[in-house]
Amino acid sequence: MQPELGIFFYFTLLIVTTQASLFNLAPRSLRTYRNLHSRDADNTVSVNVASCACGYYVPETKETFTHRITLNPSALDNSNIAASLSKQGWAISNWVQTSKPKNIKYSPSNLKYNSNAKALELIVSGGPASRSTINSAEISTTIDKILYGSFRFNVKASSVAGACSGLFYYKDDNHEIDIEILTSHIHNTTTQKDGIPKPGVQLTVQPLTENQAFKNYKVVPFDGRFDPTKGYHEYRFDWLKSGVKYIVDGNSYGTYTRFIPKTAGTVLINNWSNGDPYWSAGPPLQNSILSVRSVDIYYNTTDTTKIAAWKAACKKASYKKVCSVPRSKSG
Repeated sequence: MQPELGIFFYFTLLIVTTQASLFNLAPRSLRTYRNLHSRDADNTVSVNVASCACGYYVPETKETFTHRITLNPSALDNSNIAASLSKQGWAISNWVQTSKPKNIKYSPSNLKYNSNAKALELIVSGGPASRSTINSAEISTTIDKILYGSFRFNVKASSVAGACSGLFYYKDDNHEIDIEILTSHIHNTTTQKDGIPKPGVQLTVQPLTENQAFKNYKVVPFDGRFDPTKGYHEYRFDWLKSGVKYIVDGNSYGTYTRFIPKTAGTVLINNWSNGDPYWSAGPPLQNSILSVRSVDIYYNTTDTTKIAAWKAACKKASYKKVCSVPRSKSG
């Protein structure tokens, strides 16, 4: 790297990174970028965490994020999924959500590791439509102080109708960034009734207050693009101060700039049904499975303990070790 280019990156990262004030970089210090992925493969290169001590640079956003969370299903122990998920920074939900017309029960038993697919499966249980409670599945990051970042989910949706698969940031109902796939409304095959969601991927940034207009919502049709039930696809959103950009398989699906959350929260993945014909529909007559191949989250945090540890590690690395994050994969 030429000195002029190194200095440019130094000042760029200082200015645009949300937590740039935490760097306390020595004058004229230069960064060494380490690519997390090989040039000829999709697999992550074995990079010691110390090599990324100063963060993760996302070229498309021109920002460096301080921390990373991954979900690697192939490293899960099927005999104790909860413990092995916890080691990776994830927790399993176990509670009943009161809902209409049917309640949703997030059950740990509805999570399975599929060794053949090397994927974590979130299951909405199949059964009779007369059920009053629908067994579903949900996981969340154990850290609940995530503020801004690049969030990437490599998943395959179910072809079984009657479920809602969600990939999202959440603080509360007015601080929420959603990617949702409704398995009853995937393709344009029939004319939709009034109030029924249009087929496609549902992209929503919720209003920041209850009285704000519901502006940040749109549906991007799958038809002519890809089939989410066939193969794994990368669904991604980049959440910055300036806006939320949606990307699927490397293709931009739009950017929202209004009502952008500025509050730290958690990241969740769920698959559920409550039988509501105007959203999840269902319940499914047979198991409807969201299959998760991997998750990569590069983020900043408001957790003071994590910030202090990051500052110390970056200082020990002479402020030089930043990993360069690859662009989204194409489907």
